[in-house]
Amino acid sequence: MKKIIIPFVICLVVLLSAIGILQWRSQNADDRMIASIEQETGEEITLATSETETVDVIAVQSNVAYNPRVENGSFVIGVENAPVTIMEFSSLSCPHCASFHSGALPDVKKDYVNTGKVKFVFNDFPLNQPAIAGSLLLKCVAPEKRYNFMEMLFEQQPNWAFDSNYQTKLKQYAALLGVSNEKAEECMNDSAAEAKMFEKMQSDNARYNITSTPSFVFMPSNEVVTGAQPYGAFSTRIEKLLEEK
Repeated sequence: MKKIIIPFVICLVVLLSAIGILQWRSQNADDRMIASIEQETGEEITLATSETETVDVIAVQSNVAYNPRVENGSFVIGVENAPVTIMEFSSLSCPHCASFHSGALPDVKKDYVNTGKVKFVFNDFPLNQPAIAGSLLLKCVAPEKRYNFMEMLFEQQPNWAFDSNYQTKLKQYAALLGVSNEKAEECMNDSAAEAKMFEKMQSDNARYNITSTPSFVFMPSNEVVTGAQPYGAFSTRIEKLLEEK
């Protein structure tokens, strides 16, 4: 009898171990698949289970509120009818602007833009020739890729904005998006686009009295705030405007 039980127990242990390995491999495959989808689409993936179902369902949480687009020559993110609008006036060569984009902006975007509470408008206000070239190049990038490219330019600012070969550096960055050197040069030397950009700068300056970068206009209050303010300075003003709605 013992001779029968021992082989049976051994087989059972081996079988359970095999099942455990398969489940571990399956879970890892799911994790790799989810990571791949998130990286490719930029969307958050969660595994949702239901008591009435025997299989997991992949739920894709699309960020519809992000909605990148161009309005009146400015790059915009956020829903059109958001209760609060923030207009930023910045220069791609401005270190304080870069500080805001790496500091407060990601949390403002996550907490307020992606939740439909704020529409954020990025206005070009270049202060020197490298910033002018960067802004013109940015306008040639498709809206769905523009935010990430803009953030890359701010992040890499020390490597190109103060270099006499800034156009070469900008062309190298644009090549990462598949933009040819010829196209990049065409964009950076577009005199018509440059004239239109400066016309808008003059109009914005006359309307909001923009004297430095970065500057922010909170609407509907029309309050103007200058400098790379911390997240709290934005959240406090946003929450106050939301309460007044």
